[in-house]
Amino acid sequence: MRPPADRQQHLLLLLLMMMMMYLNLAGAQLLGEEVAEDIPGCPPNCVCFETTVRCMFLQLAEVPNVPDSTTTL
Repeated sequence: MRPPADRQQHLLLLLLMMMMMYLNLAGAQLLGEEVAEDIPGCPPNCVCFETTVRCMFLQLAEVPNVPDSTTTL
C-alpha cells in the first residue's frame, strides 16, 4: 500500500533537508572548517574558518559577537 501523494512529498522534502544538512557538515569538515567550540570566540552554532564566520539559517535577531580578526560574516 502506497502512502498518499502529500505524504510522499513531505517525506521526500524531509529526506532532502536531511541530506542538505549532512552535506553542509561534511563539506565543512572536508574544507577544514571547524565548529564553534574549536575556534576561540566563534559564536555558538556558527561555522568558523580562518577569518570567516558563517552563521547561516540560524534566524539570528542580531549580529553575534565575532573574533576581532573576522573579515567575512
